[in-house]
Amino acid sequence: MHLRLLVPLLLLASACTMADDMKQTVSVSGSGVVTAPADRAVVHMSVVSRSKDLDSAQSGAAKVTAAVLAMTDKLGIDKKKVDTTGATVRPDYRWNRETEEQELRGYIAERQMTVKVDDLDKLGKLVEGAVGAGVNQVSPPQIDSTRRDEAHREALSLAAKDAQANANVLAESLGAKLGKPISISDSSSTPPPPMPHMRMATASMESDGAATYNAGDLTFTATVNVVFALEN
Repeated sequence: MHLRLLVPLLLLASACTMADDMKQTVSVSGSGVVTAPADRAVVHMSVVSRSKDLDSAQSGAAKVTAAVLAMTDKLGIDKKKVDTTGATVRPDYRWNRETEEQELRGYIAERQMTVKVDDLDKLGKLVEGAVGAGVNQVSPPQIDSTRRDEAHREALSLAAKDAQANANVLAESLGAKLGKPISISDSSSTPPPPMPHMRMATASMESDGAATYNAGDLTFTATVNVVFALEN
Protein backbone atom coordinates (compact mmCIF):
# COMPACT_ATOMS: atom_id res chain seq x y z
CA MET A 1 0.00 0.00 0.00
CA HIS A 2 2.80 2.43 0.95
CA LEU A 3 4.77 1.43 -2.18
CA ARG A 4 1.81 2.27 -4.42
CA LEU A 5 1.59 5.75 -2.89
CA LEU A 6 5.35 6.34 -3.01
CA VAL A 7 5.78 5.78 -6.75
CA PRO A 8 3.13 8.35 -7.85
CA LEU A 9 4.54 10.85 -5.36
CA LEU A 10 8.06 10.45 -6.76
CA LEU A 11 6.82 10.86 -10.33
CA LEU A 12 4.84 13.94 -9.33
CA ALA A 13 7.85 15.46 -7.57
CA SER A 14 10.06 14.80 -10.60
CA ALA A 15 7.54 16.38 -12.95
CA CYS A 16 7.21 19.42 -10.71
CA THR A 17 10.98 19.81 -10.57
CA MET A 18 11.29 19.68 -14.37
CA ALA A 19 8.49 22.17 -14.83
CA ASP A 20 9.97 24.41 -12.16
CA ASP A 21 13.39 24.35 -13.88
CA MET A 22 11.83 25.38 -17.20
CA LYS A 23 10.03 28.31 -15.56
CA GLN A 24 13.12 29.53 -13.76
CA THR A 25 15.43 30.04 -16.75
CA VAL A 26 15.49 32.12 -19.90
CA SER A 27 17.70 31.38 -22.93
CA VAL A 28 18.87 34.26 -25.11
CA SER A 29 21.53 35.08 -27.68
CA GLY A 30 23.53 38.24 -28.20
CA SER A 31 25.84 39.59 -30.86
CA GLY A 32 28.67 42.10 -31.01
CA VAL A 33 30.56 43.68 -33.90
CA VAL A 34 33.99 45.34 -33.79
CA THR A 35 36.11 46.68 -36.65
CA ALA A 36 39.90 46.81 -36.72
CA PRO A 37 42.25 48.27 -39.32
CA ALA A 38 44.01 45.86 -41.65
CA ASP A 39 47.74 46.24 -41.15
CA ARG A 40 49.42 43.02 -42.26
CA ALA A 41 49.25 40.48 -45.06
CA VAL A 42 50.57 37.10 -46.16
CA VAL A 43 51.40 36.47 -49.82
CA HIS A 44 51.91 32.99 -51.27
CA MET A 45 53.73 32.72 -54.58
CA SER A 46 55.44 30.08 -56.66
CA VAL A 47 57.79 29.78 -59.60
CA VAL A 48 57.74 26.86 -62.04
CA SER A 49 60.78 26.19 -64.22
CA ARG A 50 60.71 23.66 -67.07
CA SER A 51 63.75 22.32 -68.90
CA LYS A 52 64.92 19.23 -70.74
CA ASP A 53 67.60 18.57 -68.15
CA LEU A 54 67.23 18.53 -64.38
CA ASP A 55 70.01 20.99 -63.55
CA SER A 56 68.62 23.68 -65.85
CA ALA A 57 65.14 23.33 -64.37
CA GLN A 58 66.46 23.65 -60.84
CA SER A 59 68.79 26.55 -61.64
CA GLY A 60 65.93 28.41 -63.35
CA ALA A 61 63.76 28.17 -60.25
CA ALA A 62 66.70 29.07 -58.00
CA LYS A 63 67.47 32.16 -60.09
CA VAL A 64 63.94 33.51 -59.71
CA THR A 65 63.95 32.72 -55.99
CA ALA A 66 67.20 34.64 -55.53
CA ALA A 67 65.71 37.60 -57.40
CA VAL A 68 62.66 37.58 -55.11
CA LEU A 69 64.89 37.50 -52.02
CA ALA A 70 66.89 40.45 -53.33
CA MET A 71 63.67 42.34 -54.06
CA THR A 72 62.19 41.74 -50.59
CA ASP A 73 65.48 42.80 -49.02
CA LYS A 74 65.38 46.01 -51.05
CA LEU A 75 61.84 46.65 -49.80
CA GLY A 76 63.08 46.34 -46.24
CA ILE A 77 61.15 43.16 -45.47
CA ASP A 78 62.74 41.16 -42.65
CA LYS A 79 64.38 37.95 -43.89
CA LYS A 80 62.58 36.07 -41.12
CA LYS A 81 59.31 37.03 -42.82
CA VAL A 82 60.30 35.31 -46.08
CA ASP A 83 60.04 31.53 -46.44
CA THR A 84 61.47 29.88 -49.57
CA THR A 85 61.87 26.34 -48.25
CA GLY A 86 59.11 24.78 -50.33
CA ALA A 87 60.64 22.97 -53.31
CA THR A 88 59.57 20.12 -55.60
CA VAL A 89 61.13 18.47 -58.64
CA ARG A 90 59.29 16.05 -60.90
CA PRO A 91 59.73 14.55 -64.37
CA ASP A 92 57.65 16.02 -67.18
CA TYR A 93 56.03 13.29 -69.27
CA ARG A 94 53.96 13.51 -72.45
CA TRP A 95 51.71 10.84 -73.92
CA ASN A 96 52.77 9.72 -77.41
CA ARG A 97 49.70 8.65 -79.38
CA GLU A 98 51.73 6.83 -82.00
CA THR A 99 53.74 4.66 -79.63
CA GLU A 100 51.04 4.75 -76.93
CA GLU A 101 53.71 5.32 -74.33
CA GLN A 102 54.77 8.06 -71.96
CA GLU A 103 57.74 10.06 -73.19
CA LEU A 104 60.02 12.05 -70.94
CA ARG A 105 59.99 15.69 -72.06
CA GLY A 106 62.19 17.01 -69.30
CA TYR A 107 61.85 18.14 -65.70
CA ILE A 108 59.78 20.60 -63.72
CA ALA A 109 61.25 22.40 -60.72
CA GLU A 110 58.93 24.41 -58.49
CA ARG A 111 59.66 26.71 -55.57
CA GLN A 112 56.96 27.89 -53.17
CA MET A 113 57.51 31.15 -51.33
CA THR A 114 55.59 32.85 -48.52
CA VAL A 115 56.12 36.48 -47.59
CA LYS A 116 54.65 38.15 -44.50
CA VAL A 117 54.17 41.89 -44.90
CA ASP A 118 53.78 44.17 -41.88
CA ASP A 119 53.50 47.33 -43.97
CA LEU A 120 50.65 47.24 -46.49
CA ASP A 121 52.20 50.15 -48.38
CA LYS A 122 54.80 47.63 -49.59
CA LEU A 123 52.24 45.08 -50.75
CA GLY A 124 51.78 46.43 -54.27
CA LYS A 125 55.51 46.71 -54.88
CA LEU A 126 56.01 43.19 -53.54
CA VAL A 127 53.48 41.63 -55.92
CA GLU A 128 54.68 43.55 -58.96
CA GLY A 129 58.31 42.91 -58.08
CA ALA A 130 57.67 39.18 -57.74
CA VAL A 131 55.99 38.98 -61.13
CA GLY A 132 58.78 41.04 -62.66
CA ALA A 133 61.34 38.66 -61.16
CA GLY A 134 59.73 35.71 -62.93
CA VAL A 135 57.24 34.35 -60.40
CA ASN A 136 54.55 32.39 -62.26
CA GLN A 137 51.76 32.53 -59.72
CA VAL A 138 50.84 34.94 -56.93
CA SER A 139 47.81 34.13 -54.79
CA PRO A 140 45.55 36.96 -53.59
CA PRO A 141 47.08 38.46 -50.43
CA GLN A 142 45.57 37.28 -47.15
CA ILE A 143 44.83 40.46 -45.23
CA ASP A 144 44.77 40.43 -41.44
CA SER A 145 45.02 42.71 -38.40
CA THR A 146 47.42 42.65 -35.47
CA ARG A 147 44.37 43.49 -33.34
CA ARG A 148 42.55 40.29 -34.34
CA ASP A 149 42.55 38.68 -30.87
CA GLU A 150 41.81 41.95 -29.10
CA ALA A 151 38.97 42.78 -31.49
CA HIS A 152 37.45 39.32 -31.09
CA ARG A 153 37.46 39.66 -27.30
CA GLU A 154 35.85 43.09 -27.56
CA ALA A 155 33.15 41.63 -29.81
CA LEU A 156 32.57 38.84 -27.29
CA SER A 157 32.14 41.38 -24.49
CA LEU A 158 29.61 43.33 -26.55
CA ALA A 159 27.78 40.11 -27.40
CA ALA A 160 27.54 39.15 -23.72
CA LYS A 161 26.14 42.57 -22.81
CA ASP A 162 23.67 42.32 -25.69
CA ALA A 163 22.50 38.92 -24.45
CA GLN A 164 22.00 40.29 -20.94
CA ALA A 165 19.99 43.23 -22.29
CA ASN A 166 17.79 40.86 -24.29
CA ALA A 167 17.25 38.68 -21.23
CA ASN A 168 16.29 41.71 -19.14
CA VAL A 169 13.63 42.69 -21.66
CA LEU A 170 12.12 39.20 -21.62
CA ALA A 171 12.23 38.92 -17.84
CA GLU A 172 10.64 42.32 -17.23
CA SER A 173 7.95 41.61 -19.81
CA LEU A 174 6.97 38.50 -17.84
CA GLY A 175 7.14 40.20 -14.46
CA ALA A 176 10.24 38.29 -13.40
CA LYS A 177 13.66 39.37 -12.20
CA LEU A 178 16.78 38.35 -14.04
CA GLY A 179 19.19 36.22 -12.04
CA LYS A 180 22.74 35.07 -12.61
CA PRO A 181 23.88 33.35 -15.82
CA ILE A 182 23.77 29.56 -15.63
CA SER A 183 25.63 28.76 -18.84
CA ILE A 184 27.41 30.75 -21.55
CA SER A 185 28.55 29.43 -24.94
CA ASP A 186 30.39 31.12 -27.77
CA SER A 187 28.96 30.25 -31.18
CA SER A 188 31.11 32.68 -33.15
CA SER A 189 32.75 31.61 -36.37
CA THR A 190 35.79 33.43 -37.66
CA PRO A 191 35.23 34.48 -41.28
CA PRO A 192 38.14 34.33 -43.71
CA PRO A 193 39.94 37.64 -44.09
CA PRO A 194 38.59 39.65 -47.03
CA MET A 195 40.62 40.08 -50.16
CA PRO A 196 41.93 43.60 -50.70
CA HIS A 197 40.95 45.74 -53.65
CA MET A 198 43.84 46.54 -55.95
CA ARG A 199 44.05 49.69 -57.98
CA MET A 200 46.75 51.12 -60.19
CA ALA A 201 48.04 54.30 -58.65
CA THR A 202 48.15 57.41 -60.80
CA ALA A 203 51.34 59.36 -61.29
CA SER A 204 50.20 61.99 -58.81
CA MET A 205 49.62 59.34 -56.15
CA GLU A 206 52.70 57.15 -56.62
CA SER A 207 55.83 58.39 -58.30
CA ASP A 208 56.81 54.89 -59.41
CA GLY A 209 53.33 53.93 -60.61
CA ALA A 210 53.22 50.78 -58.49
CA ALA A 211 49.91 49.09 -57.75
CA THR A 212 48.48 49.84 -54.32
CA TYR A 213 46.05 47.87 -52.19
CA ASN A 214 43.10 49.35 -50.35
CA ALA A 215 42.42 46.84 -47.58
CA GLY A 216 40.17 48.95 -45.35
CA ASP A 217 38.92 47.62 -42.02
CA LEU A 218 38.23 44.05 -40.96
CA THR A 219 34.95 43.20 -39.23
CA PHE A 220 34.88 40.81 -36.28
CA THR A 221 31.50 39.42 -35.22
CA ALA A 222 30.82 37.42 -32.07
CA THR A 223 27.67 35.54 -31.03
CA VAL A 224 27.00 34.08 -27.59
CA ASN A 225 24.19 31.96 -26.18
CA VAL A 226 23.38 32.50 -22.50
CA VAL A 227 20.97 30.82 -20.09
CA PHE A 228 19.94 33.06 -17.17
CA ALA A 229 18.15 32.11 -14.00
CA LEU A 230 14.84 33.87 -13.28
CA GLU A 231 13.87 35.08 -9.85
CA ASN A 232 10.30 35.72 -8.72
